[in-house]
Amino acid sequence: MPKNLKRQKQARAAGMIRQQPRSMDGFVNIGPALIRSPMTRFFGRPHPVQFRAQGALDAWTHALGNTGLWPLWQDPGTLCWQIRQEILRQLEYMHPRSSVAGQISAEGRQRLAFQVSTNLKYHLSEGTVIEATPALETLLANSDVDLSLPMSMVAPPYRALYLRFGDAAMRYLKVPSPQAADHFFDGAFCFLTRHATGSDPEGKCWTLELVFISRRQDSYAGHISLLGETDRGDMTVGQWLAAILAGVTAADKSEIHLSMHAAVSYVVRLFLYMGLKQARMTPHSEYDEMLRRAAGLEERKRAKLLQRSASLYNGILVGPESLPPSPSESVSGGGVAPHWRRGHFRMQPFGTGNQQRKLIFIAPTLIHVEQLQGDVPAPKSYQATPPRSTAAPPLQLR
Repeated sequence: MPKNLKRQKQARAAGMIRQQPRSMDGFVNIGPALIRSPMTRFFGRPHPVQFRAQGALDAWTHALGNTGLWPLWQDPGTLCWQIRQEILRQLEYMHPRSSVAGQISAEGRQRLAFQVSTNLKYHLSEGTVIEATPALETLLANSDVDLSLPMSMVAPPYRALYLRFGDAAMRYLKVPSPQAADHFFDGAFCFLTRHATGSDPEGKCWTLELVFISRRQDSYAGHISLLGETDRGDMTVGQWLAAILAGVTAADKSEIHLSMHAAVSYVVRLFLYMGLKQARMTPHSEYDEMLRRAAGLEERKRAKLLQRSASLYNGILVGPESLPPSPSESVSGGGVAPHWRRGHFRMQPFGTGNQQRKLIFIAPTLIHVEQLQGDVPAPKSYQATPPRSTAAPPLQLR
């Protein structure tokens, strides 16, 4: 993750959020929970699954389960950003008095607060792992989105989820200023929260938080956090993308914008696809099934099954199993090399006098597939130019 990016001040974030849940009056012993929290290895599992499997969730439940923070953090109106601020407050109080926190640098505390807050928000909100099929990832990577679509149409199907990226998505989505060739985005936490605004106690607004997690090989490598309100009247997808990226201050702003515009646009396209009537979504519940099997067994057998269940998780597989067939091209086009004809999401007029609108997905088409001797060609990176915006919600990169 780039080191030359200026950190956004907490006061700026507070000005955007306007209201923060009441903090605890005192401090608790979170040392044992901190020991289990650093994400050192992925072992091929989604980020929140590894957090649970290494015992971090149980450790934080034990440390804070009887405090006022736990029900506060479980409140659907609490933002992940707000959980992070309280964790940082606890960490800063411990440093350097605690032997555990005393060994963590300021940058390390920021990173740890991000790992803990995203995973706790996910689990306390009963989050879901979403995985796209390789076919859908390829289709989305070769598709565009109409930036004039209303942002109100872009909403995660759950208030907390983790989008796990597959090989096709990782080849398409690029980490800004990667430290090495094997530095990829593993996935993204997505939280949609309806919360009160400070100016109007009765008013509510929706905020979408996206936290992209990167990795090198199987190790956690960093994160990029973005958040912005989604229900500002007739705000379009393009305006929202420009708004949440407006806070970037870096030596090479263009590279950050290009990389993150592609990443956020990909997430938007996936949400749009999941909102279609014809979207294919297959749930799987291997983790819950294993827990049900273990419930009726004697202690020794139950312990073995529970140990095996650590690598399992519930989730939803989204998308078709295979790419759609390509239409044959005319002889006159025979000299054109195999390539993708880009797809797109757009609003389609329908009804009497075409007065109504509905979202449709025009799938990309692989031209001259018969000429291919091996894999399909890698998708080209496409960047739509976002419209200008003066809004500057907080963006944090680590």
